[in-house]
Amino acid sequence: MYDLVLKNGRIYDGSGLPSFTADVAIRNGRIEGIGRINDPAAETIDADGLAVAPGFIDFHTHFDAQLLWDPLASSSNEHGVTTVVTGNCGLTLAPCKPESRDALIGTFVRVEAMPRTALQAGIPWEWTTHDEYMKALDKRPKGLNVATLVGHCAVRQYVMGEDSVKREATESEIQQMEEIVRQSLNAGAFGFSSNYNQGHYREDGNPVPSRLASLDEIERLCLLVGESQRGAVQFTHGAFATPELIERLNRRYNEIAKNTRRPLIGESIRQRWSEPDLWRKQLDDVEESFRQGAATYAMTSTRPSLRRWTLKDANRFDEMPTWKKLMSLPLEIRAQEFANGETRSKLAWEAVEDKRPISFSRRWDLVFVRLVTRPEHKHLEGDSIEQVARSQGKSIIDAFLDLALAENLDTMFQDSIAQGDEKAVGEIFRSPYVLLGQSDAGAHVANNAGFGYCTLLLSYWVRERHTMSLEEAIRKLTFMPASVFGIRDRGLLRPGMAADVVVFDPETVAVEKQQLVNDLPTGAPRYIHHAKGIHYTVVNGSVLMKNGKHTGSYPGQVLRSN
Repeated sequence: MYDLVLKNGRIYDGSGLPSFTADVAIRNGRIEGIGRINDPAAETIDADGLAVAPGFIDFHTHFDAQLLWDPLASSSNEHGVTTVVTGNCGLTLAPCKPESRDALIGTFVRVEAMPRTALQAGIPWEWTTHDEYMKALDKRPKGLNVATLVGHCAVRQYVMGEDSVKREATESEIQQMEEIVRQSLNAGAFGFSSNYNQGHYREDGNPVPSRLASLDEIERLCLLVGESQRGAVQFTHGAFATPELIERLNRRYNEIAKNTRRPLIGESIRQRWSEPDLWRKQLDDVEESFRQGAATYAMTSTRPSLRRWTLKDANRFDEMPTWKKLMSLPLEIRAQEFANGETRSKLAWEAVEDKRPISFSRRWDLVFVRLVTRPEHKHLEGDSIEQVARSQGKSIIDAFLDLALAENLDTMFQDSIAQGDEKAVGEIFRSPYVLLGQSDAGAHVANNAGFGYCTLLLSYWVRERHTMSLEEAIRKLTFMPASVFGIRDRGLLRPGMAADVVVFDPETVAVEKQQLVNDLPTGAPRYIHHAKGIHYTVVNGSVLMKNGKHTGSYPGQVLRSN
């Protein structure tokens, strides 16, 4: 007898091949047969009229902390995701010595906009090594599977302490880092991640540790992924590093990919309003890398890049020196500086008048008042800062800061960064060298929610805009990330593969409007995303979600690359 049979569904097997109608039989957490299944099963699901696909793999998350208090990795569990990859952007919670815990938390607070109170209350710190962190996850209930990367920032902090944010490493220190990365990979990490983004800082204003690494240090640590013969390397350097730095890094990344003989997941390619033609050059660069034999994949987001923030927590302005300095000050002093006329002149130069490209586009017609706290300002919600300034007869910065100060810096703003030109986005999506996802799930929790990246792809980009076939979209969500990261038994519906399956209605699948809830440890706020049209999610052969509701099962596993 089978444990579960899915009957009469339209099979999208993850390969990109044309779909077909068949039954799927599952036993002992594995797919046993696909075709006409007549044998009995403990549970049978009628999938007539529905799509049956491999569970989606979210390869770019920051669930490192959230999984310790939220076993469902909500709201990813509602969108057909069955496996998440943590430890991206060089940021991990392990390895970590007790004296470095606060500093490590500070990287997540500033770079990934996570509330300190939630991290302090929710992280149990039962580990020192990466292996011990994985074992801490092992013993907790999990709805989804978890694959981990080991992050450069944590490794560097572990070996060098606070010197990690001040200088390059010595030969002895690099050797210690090599041993730690080797041990982490042997424990089952699916690769190594590093961060050279010049706009990424810790909460205390220091750069994240990996930014102080020499390129030789980075390459030596990456080579260990090749030595292990499994997993991948993941980098972020920020799209608005100087052209000279990007060119130098790209050359080195190609060398690393060639020398490791492993996939390298590089920078995000997005159509950006601040540099509208940059995406084309980035696509050309990644294609050239493959011509040279280097498997250097890019990634992109299926979501229009919208960020919500207040002047209490924003990191949107960190590339501008005066803004960055002010955002590191205590709130009372910060507010005083925002009211200072001389300071405002400097802020206006950097955020309005300066023409040098940065990730913040300086398009104040794309910065909107999202939510106000005082009734007399309610009429401003939905207006751009440019509209507010024009209606009030003020300069951009005066209108912006006057509103924020009048509301004790609690005004929520939203800006559009990228992915607004749909023709460009379609070309990026269809590139064989680009992974679709980059949800950042678990990060920027009080500003945005990226959980619905896959349901948005299936609904808006496939059903409404016909950007690609449903078969190809599912391949991009399943087999492609599984192949790149070396998750060998997932991403396809084939006999012998792990039974991670999502059953959905292609005609109704969609992502709902974001909602703000207060369910983090200590009641801190975050945005969540519900889904429509996802009928069943099966993880390791057990039904996790049924019509949007958790069944009470926790079948997820900590995956190990070995």
